[in-house]
Amino acid sequence: LAPSVENVDKLILFCTEARSFAELMSFMDVTDRTKFRRKYIHPLLEAGILEQTVPNKPNSRNQKYQSTAMGLMLIDTLKNNS
Repeated sequence: LAPSVENVDKLILFCTEARSFAELMSFMDVTDRTKFRRKYIHPLLEAGILEQTVPNKPNSRNQKYQSTAMGLMLIDTLKNNS
């Protein structure tokens, strides 16, 4: 299943500040780490919508995720088209 646009929008907006993986899971009310990573995190990282704060250490315990400029522009575009 692909994530809904509304869920992705909420996640991108939530990530305007750097957030930990646990914070993201809690915000999205998800309990399965693997499915959450496959369904949301990996696609958004690959699309350049989210970025890691410690990109050279993807498994760091200090890793956080934040929206990129492209992600924020996407949200603005979606809001303007609504």
